[in-house]
Amino acid sequence: MKRTLIKVIDVCTSHQMEIHFVRQLSESGLIDIVVYKDEEFLDEEQLQPLEQYATWHYDLDINIQGIEVAQQLLLKIEQLQEEVNRLR
Repeated sequence: MKRTLIKVIDVCTSHQMEIHFVRQLSESGLIDIVVYKDEEFLDEEQLQPLEQYATWHYDLDINIQGIEVAQQLLLKIEQLQEEVNRLR
């Protein structure tokens, strides 16, 4: 399947977010940035989590470390829900 890549700068402009914020998310492992010919891109599958993290950061004033914790808690909840469903 072909990957659709979107320039990080275009995402930042359209969503009114700082490129530094996106780079911090990448450095913390929350999203993946693809570098091709000295330009930064996001896979389209990264847009939904990026938008969620941006909402947490800009609307709720949660820092990168808080976003990491919240994401880990959400993953744990999903795992527990799957386990409950299996046990039923």
